[in-house]
Formats: sequence, C-alpha cells, structure tokens
Amino acid sequence: MLPDSASERRWYLLTSKPHNDEVAEENLLNQDYEIYRPLAQRLRKHRGKMVKKTESLFPRYLFIHLDQLNNNWAPIRSTRGVQNFVRFGRENMPSPVLDLLVRTLQENERLLGERVIDLDRFHNGDQVLITEGPFKGLLGVFKNYDGEQRAIVMLEILHKQTRLGISPANLMAA
Repeated sequence: MLPDSASERRWYLLTSKPHNDEVAEENLLNQDYEIYRPLAQRLRKHRGKMVKKTESLFPRYLFIHLDQLNNNWAPIRSTRGVQNFVRFGRENMPSPVLDLLVRTLQENERLLGERVIDLDRFHNGDQVLITEGPFKGLLGVFKNYDGEQRAIVMLEILHKQTRLGISPANLMAA
C-alpha cells in the first residue's frame, strides 16, 4: 500500500543479520537514517549472578523512517549488519508500518524507563498448567527454555518424572 503522498515519511521494518541489531542501528545512524530499535532491560544470568542487560525487544528487527521520494534507499540493504526489508504481498515490496504502532512502542519504552523487564515468563521451579495439546489440563514444573520456541516441563506420569518439550505459548502459571 503506497502512502497518499509519495513524499510522506513512513516507518518500515528491517531485519538485521543474527546478533547484529546494534551494528545495523549504528551504521544506519551514521548514514543519517532515522532508526528506532525498541529496547528492553532484561535480567540475565552472568557468571552466576543476575544482572540487568539492555537488549532488543524484538531481536533482529528495527524500524527505519523513510520518505519514498527524498531518501536514498539503495545503500540500506548493503549496510553492515542489515539483512533486508521485511516484504509483503505479490509485489514483494516493503510495506509501511502503522505510525501508531511505532509511537506506542516508543511511549511504552519511555514509560518503563529503567525498570527491568523479565521477558522470560517462567522460571525454574514454577508450577505451570498445560493449556493445549494431548497433555492439556496437566500440571507440571517448569525447568528451562530450550531455544526460542520450546520450554522444558517436568510432568509426573505414572509416578515417574517425565521431561516434556512444549511451546511456551501452551503454558500458563498455575
């Protein structure tokens, strides 16, 4: 969808190369592009201690504010750290992101300030309820996350502790 006026500035979504969010942001800023990378404070274990760490709220994604006529889009994809634009539709063109979405993210980030966000919903030892699938309704004990898409839960089945890999989306606090 093209904006009403081709010279109107719109937000677009970029992907960075793995673990290069900050590199992409820095190099685009050095080229005078307006960039927004939502950040969050996260509690992480480092050398046995929990420490606050600032990282991308959406790893590998950042927003860029561009004018279709007056900005040079050519160097963006070859910028160190940048992988590509997020594209949609049959034309495979970058689609603008709603300004309201970016403003809301910026406002929420500003309101949270320095408060720590624990982006990991469950912690070792938490009791969880399985909400979907063949084990729906069973209680388990959360052990850890195994990658971005899987959680490890211990279930007691036939008086034996059984390890289950499950999507965190299918769990809720018990």
